[in-house]
Amino acid sequence: MRFDARRMVAGRGLLVAVVAAGALAAGGATAAIAAADGGEGDSPSGEKPARTAVSLAQAADAALKTVPGKVREIELESEDGATVWEVEVLTGDGAARKVVVDSGSGKVAADRPEKGDDDKGEATALSGARTSVADAAAAALKAVPGHATSAGFDRDGGRAVWEVDVTGSDGSEHEVTVDDATGKAAAQKGDDDD
Repeated sequence: MRFDARRMVAGRGLLVAVVAAGALAAGGATAAIAAADGGEGDSPSGEKPARTAVSLAQAADAALKTVPGKVREIELESEDGATVWEVEVLTGDGAARKVVVDSGSGKVAADRPEKGDDDKGEATALSGARTSVADAAAAALKAVPGHATSAGFDRDGGRAVWEVDVTGSDGSEHEVTVDDATGKAAAQKGDDDD
């Protein structure tokens, strides 16, 4: 039996080509999943990450210790394979900053300027807010037991409100509106109420 070097190289060349094609296909699938994610951090199905060791109120507190101001919005997200709280803080001088808080440890992982959101009316309303994001989440959780996954300050029909997303104890999703003036849950929508 004779050894044929050309045949062996051609065989290895084919093997290398097959392995490279497989690696490219896997990379393409990863890119497709990332694109389906929309860059927002939720899973492709749109589900929120599971309950975390650090609550919404604790994450807001950690963010405000790093960047003094008022929380405009806080949301539980998946970022680079880790579940984090993304907290948008409006500083005393009106600048918006995004603070990323690790949902397992409560430590601040990042603090950077927030770009492109200059709603001066909302910023003015937030500066005069009577209810904190932590108190709004507590009011929402009183109305719907479970865990809060996001909260955001908004104006609804001329009044200031907090919109708090809660995953109920039974796993159902709810959006609870908390009136800023009273600090009480004013309305709620379940996932069936769309």
